[in-house]
Order: sequence, then structure tokens, then C-alpha cells
Amino acid sequence: MSQQRGYRRRPGDVVLRRVRLQPERVRAERRRRIRITPRSWMVVVLFGLVMLLGGAILHLPVSSQSGESIPFLDALFTSVSAVSVTGLTRFDTQETFSNFGELVTLALFQLGGLGVTIYAGVLIVLAGQRLGMRGRQFFGLELMTTGVDGSGASVLLRRVMIYTAVIEFITFVLLLPWFLIEQPGGISPERAIWLSIYHAISAFNNAGFDLMGGSNSFIGQAHDAWPMLVMGVSAFLGSLSFLTVFNLRQPRRRWSLDTRLVVTGMSLLLVVGMAFFLIADWSRLFADQSVGSKLVNSLFLSVNRTTGMTTAPLDQAGADTSLAMIILMFIGGASTSTASGIKIGSFMVVMFGVLSALIGSARVVAFGREIPSSVVLRANALVLIALGGYAFGLLVFIAVDPHIDVLPAAFDVMSALANCGWSQGASQAATQAGANILILMMFVGRLGPLVITSLIPDRPREHFRFPTEAVRIG
Repeated sequence: MSQQRGYRRRPGDVVLRRVRLQPERVRAERRRRIRITPRSWMVVVLFGLVMLLGGAILHLPVSSQSGESIPFLDALFTSVSAVSVTGLTRFDTQETFSNFGELVTLALFQLGGLGVTIYAGVLIVLAGQRLGMRGRQFFGLELMTTGVDGSGASVLLRRVMIYTAVIEFITFVLLLPWFLIEQPGGISPERAIWLSIYHAISAFNNAGFDLMGGSNSFIGQAHDAWPMLVMGVSAFLGSLSFLTVFNLRQPRRRWSLDTRLVVTGMSLLLVVGMAFFLIADWSRLFADQSVGSKLVNSLFLSVNRTTGMTTAPLDQAGADTSLAMIILMFIGGASTSTASGIKIGSFMVVMFGVLSALIGSARVVAFGREIPSSVVLRANALVLIALGGYAFGLLVFIAVDPHIDVLPAAFDVMSALANCGWSQGASQAATQAGANILILMMFVGRLGPLVITSLIPDRPREHFRFPTEAVRIG
């Protein structure tokens, strides 16, 4: 052919041949990737399932010290109290539950104390995707410096677990000598080790559960400063927020606004609460104590506004002390911590909003930073909804249990809603209907703030704006 066209092959020429491919039909299946978008209801459902499972296990005869089944609703009350790290009980934990039952309660408040962070991290890792600003704010990951993808969540989860294990282990080591030497009654070394582990985990997780017996918390140890200081510091570190602790490692100029608000608010509440208890109860709850014991016990009470442990008989507290405790319980600890309440961040934002209104500022500014209007609206909504829920719960509780005085009822209902655990006896004196109200309040108190803040949009959904007109107030 080449010769017919006048082409003569020369040395070095390369002849290329093109292979003609036959059409082939290939069936390709698209690989489906499981994608889980974190939603607030997932955490609620997961918490609810853990509470039901815990109640079912505590209902078993093996969980009871007497070998007989505890009524399911009472077992559920304990389970909800443990998972919500509240500490309210219908009966004494040490006198009612067996060693297995005590172990179950420990596992429940360990899961509950770290629940929100751990479940959030697991959902993010399972999702295997980057989260937008909405998802980051929902899980409290917007302050992370390691990113917000799956590896970032894994890093946060690993840091939280290490931090938790270290603080709980140190608390255990510091409590063990006291239980071995100072604890009256001559308990065995094995029991002393178990008590140290139990109270170390309970203190850090702000659970408020104890195994001291008699439903007296640590009233019998009011003169022993060592365990009060150890558990008080552990409870404070647990309520301080994991993200805040991680951010505190940075130089002060690099602290986030959230860290500044948390550190300032927690410190102020600690000092103000301690000063109030010291002055108000100098000659009442602390009347038979030395000056040093009064200082330690007032500090312990101020710290335990999120934990529920106490060294003073709260049913003998005056009206002023009870009201102060109700306010402190309502505020609670920091977000992404083992504490509950409306959270110190919400409280500080509302306070700076009030200050901005008083000075005539149109924007809320704190520590040289402007707080977004969406955050201000979310904080105000959370506080008002919490107050409304408390008022409604208190009214229903008083209606079903009219034989309980108003002040103890108000105290225990707030303790349930704020997941504190302090009690003036209303929880034990309540009927089953009243106990069910407290169960609902504990559940709402643990998960309500998380759900409310996640449902409120980050940005106002405005398609148009109406004319502005002033309204008379005050």
C-alpha cells in the first residue's frame, strides 16, 4: 500500500498500528458510603436508652443487697439520677445496693458525666465527614485547634479520655490513704480501695453519689479537711469544661472569649458562694466547727453547687441559704463539662447583655470582643425556657405532693432540673407521682440546654424586615 502511495520505508522509520477496541459494556456499582449527620435527637435517644437499660439492671435481684428486686420505678429513678449526674436518690445507695449494684451506678454516672462529649465524638467519627459551622457549634468543637473533621474529633476524644483518667486516678490516689487510715469502723483494704475509686469518679463527674451510708453524704466527715479539699478540687476541674482546660495551656493572650468567660464566671461564683456560706452559716450550719473547718466546708459547699455532695445538713438551712443554693444550682458549670445547669457561659452572656443595656450600648461586648447577636438570643432563650420549665415542674410537683412544704419542694425540684443532687428531703418524701416529676426534670435538665441551643438557628432567618416601632417597658 505504501508503495502505491509513493512512500518508501527508510531505515529508522517506525510503523504504528492502532488497535481497534470493541465496544464493551461494564456495569459499575456505586459504592455507598454511610453518612450520619449528627442531630440533637440522637443524643437524647441514646441517653434515654442508657437510662432504661440502667434501670432494668438495677431492678434485678442481683443489684439489691437484700436479694429482692427493687421496684422498677425506684431503680429507674436511680438510673436517671446517675446518668444525668444528679445524685438525688429515693434511698441510701450503700444500704440498698449490692456490690454489683454499686458498680452499675458507677458505670452509669461515668457514662453520663462524659456522655455528651463521647457520644458527639463517636457520631462525628462515624459520619466520616467534615462538619459545617452548625455541627461544630452543636458539639462544642468550634474552639478546637486541630480541625473539625474526623481526625479532629478523634484528637478531642482522646484528650478528654486522658484528662478524665488522669484526674480520676490522682483523686483516687489522694483519697486512698484517708479511707485506709482515717475512716472509722475499720473497713477492709479492698473496701477502702473501692470507696476511693467510687468517690473519685463520682466527684470528678459531678455525680454526687456516695457510699458513706445513712443518706447523710459527708456530714459525718465535716471536720476532715483532706477528703473535702481533694474531692472539691476534682469536682471543680470536672465542671470547668474540657475545652477550657485545653485552652488554658495556651498563653493568656491566646485564650478564647469562651475561656475568659468560663474562668471569670466560675471563679466569681466560687468566691461569692464561699463568702456567702461562710457569713450566713457561721453560727448556724457551721456552728460547732473550728475556723479552719468553716473555711473548708464553705468552700466545699460552694464548689458542690454542681455536684450535690455536702458536709452540712441542708434540711436545717435557713431560707436565705436555700435561696442562694437554688440560684447557684440554676447556673451550674461550664458547657462541655460534667456539670449541668444553664451553664456559666449562658449566665455570663446574659449578664454582659444587661450591662450593655445599662450603659446604652447596642452591642454586647465582653473582654474586647463583640458577642454575636445569635449567641445573645440563644442565651436569653435558654434562661427563660429553663425558668419556665422550673416553674411548671414546681407547680406540678406541689400539686401532686401538697404535703411537702414549698421551700423543700422548690429546692429539690431545682436540684433535679440543674442536676445538682442537693436535697432537703422532698425527694425521699415524695409520692411515686412526685418522683416521676423529678425523673422528668432530671432528664430535661441534662439534655434540655443541649437541645435548645442546637435548635435555635445561628443566623436569623429573615426574608424581609418589618417597620421598627418602639414599645414602652418598665
